Amino acid sequence: MKYNKAIVFSLVVFLILIGLIIVIYRFGPRVEGFVGSETPEKGYQPTFDFTDEDDKRIQLQMDAQQGVPRVAFPFKNVVDENGQLVNIIMISAPFRTEEDEKMYEKLRLAGLEFCGLSSYLDFPGKIWNPFDSFFHEERDHDYTKMVKAWVHCFRTPPSNLSYSQLPLLMMSEADLKDPYSVDYTGKDEKQYDFIYSCLREDENDDTCKPGWNWYNRNWDVAKRCLVVMCKQYGLRGIIVGRQNCEMTDFCQNLVEVLPFLPWHEFQAKMRQCRFLFAPNTSDASPRVITEAMCWNMPVLVNENILGGWNNVISGVTGEFFTTENDLPKALDKLTTQYDQYTPRQWFIENRGKDICGPELAEFLKSSFPNMNKPDAKLITMG
Repeated sequence: MKYNKAIVFSLVVFLILIGLIIVIYRFGPRVEGFVGSETPEKGYQPTFDFTDEDDKRIQLQMDAQQGVPRVAFPFKNVVDENGQLVNIIMISAPFRTEEDEKMYEKLRLAGLEFCGLSSYLDFPGKIWNPFDSFFHEERDHDYTKMVKAWVHCFRTPPSNLSYSQLPLLMMSEADLKDPYSVDYTGKDEKQYDFIYSCLREDENDDTCKPGWNWYNRNWDVAKRCLVVMCKQYGLRGIIVGRQNCEMTDFCQNLVEVLPFLPWHEFQAKMRQCRFLFAPNTSDASPRVITEAMCWNMPVLVNENILGGWNNVISGVTGEFFTTENDLPKALDKLTTQYDQYTPRQWFIENRGKDICGPELAEFLKSSFPNMNKPDAKLITMG
């Protein structure tokens, strides 16, 4: 009898231990690399459980789009010349939330592949804007291990990209803009000399204080340059987004400060200006530069800008400067030889969807053998 009780007791203990192991395995913390079954040196993140609602929503999206869901920032879709979604998802910025991590995992498990895209600040290098999210650093993300290729905009790629051994293509997202998407006639009446956009940090806050846009659009340098532009050259301009911000008295009656404008209104204001002023340094893919060029506006650009620098051709599309000290040299040329600049023609012949789209298509085909549109003639952002 004692022998039987011992057996029963041992069996109960054994079953309890098995139960505990199952519970720990099913519900306990676990860690998995972001890249399939590989074990990267860093970039570890938890594997997420998805709710039925998540599964159903994403599956419906994938069914509707032939296996490719529509995604949102920080992800981007790409499409072929017929507007059909390609089964490659671009990661264009660092993840900001656990929801971004979960979406990455879900898309990966669904069989989609990823390509990096430098379209946000210094990404995938260290983000230097002190007002940006640092969630990705806290989670130790390694985006070069999440993708199979990378499209970048840098003169010199950051070290983590340079040493990644990934296939690289040097191209800014803004290079893909279709120049024929704007109604350019060459007959726009110019009422101002320049336009500069530096949006307020919070549209519900009337105060002017340092923040993400202040840093990204280089407002400190811009203010010093405005002294030169207004005092020395008497230029008239539009500044979008800097209401209630202090600037030189020399710009009174010369510069009009406007609040945030919807895209179409901003484009209308651009058309009234002779050139774009872009003192930005932290922009990776400044769409406003290519938009200005499509309106045949020369661009005055900070030479230290991260992306878009390859579209600034002296005497053709615009001029470079770095600070208020070398600004006069650029302004002298821009203002005295204005009619010699041909930014729209140059952009049509060297950039745009019809030039860069086929280049991006070939790059993705060579980097992703399983791409669902192997016959695509061009690829652009969707």
